[in-house]
Amino acid sequence: MCKTCDISETMLQVVTEMRGIDYERLNLNYHKDLIELFKIRSAPALLLFKNGKLFREIYAFQSVPYLNEIFDQFLVD
Repeated sequence: MCKTCDISETMLQVVTEMRGIDYERLNLNYHKDLIELFKIRSAPALLLFKNGKLFREIYAFQSVPYLNEIFDQFLVD
């Protein structure tokens, strides 16, 4: 994985561990079909799904507080 992906995943791990959330990591080099299906523009990419539908895409992880804000919005029912 690229360095940007490693840094982004570290931030994501901090947020998900604090919140008790699980996530799945995929190497897009082995899932080109998903790149086309979801029109993924770059990596790293965080795709959030709600009720089986794509809810939001994040390409610039920015910071742990930023990801916390994203999850605050995502986890509201």
